[in-house]
Amino acid sequence: MRGWDEAREGWDRDVRVARARARVAIVALSAMAALSGFAGLVGAWHIVLLRLTDVPAPTWALANTLREIGGLSELVLVPVTGVLFLRWLSRAVAVTDALGIDRGLPWTPFQAVTAFFIPFLNLVRPYSLLRDLHDHLAPDGVPEPAPRPLLDGAGGYRRVEMVHAPRAGAVHHGAIGAWWGLYLASGWLAWLASRMRDHTVAEFIQARAVFIASDVVSILAALLAVLMVRAIDSRLAERHRRTRHASDEELDGRLVERDRRLREDFAKLPGLGSLQ
Repeated sequence: MRGWDEAREGWDRDVRVARARARVAIVALSAMAALSGFAGLVGAWHIVLLRLTDVPAPTWALANTLREIGGLSELVLVPVTGVLFLRWLSRAVAVTDALGIDRGLPWTPFQAVTAFFIPFLNLVRPYSLLRDLHDHLAPDGVPEPAPRPLLDGAGGYRRVEMVHAPRAGAVHHGAIGAWWGLYLASGWLAWLASRMRDHTVAEFIQARAVFIASDVVSILAALLAVLMVRAIDSRLAERHRRTRHASDEELDGRLVERDRRLREDFAKLPGLGSLQ
């Protein structure tokens, strides 16, 4: 069926883009974790210098320069990482919905992006969104296609090697919740540290300590985000593999199943059951 051939070409193209964006997002998140570690170390060095009785002027100048470099780098890298992460998420949601022939996602790409910016809702909705995306791509949601031979001659003429499916990753819901909770906590700690008085040495050390705590939490959040993106990306690749190699008859059957579910859902709505 030519319609499914065209659909497969579209899936191939969209999945390549989604996976490329996932790799870029992982690099940005890793850089964010490294930068937070750098900022935390510089903050700890400041505390050590403040507790010394005699610090050379060049040492203070270097410490302050590193602190400024870290702050300016965060001003650039934080929004860039956010944009790259949301670009990946938007495309991943769109591709997942396209591959879910018999069952679509309850989120659109636009809703996925705006979920991070709506006040109060953004406290819980990003977690729900990533959880649903992760669970929707579960490998058992689509039947495993028949094994395919590896036709590169590696097995010789007496034995034919078969293509083995890559293992789809997974993360626990608790890890997804921890990622978002740590991200919110990091922002709150950074805001709290910026509001603290630093007119005396003791006050400055206290504020630096809170900033360091924010950096540590930010590192954990970024690392969890990397694990989450990698797991979802591997699940998306496996869903694409299974759907891509399904027969036209199997895909037609999934469309029929989707239509049946839609009719059942409409029948449950008040006033519409009589129209079935």
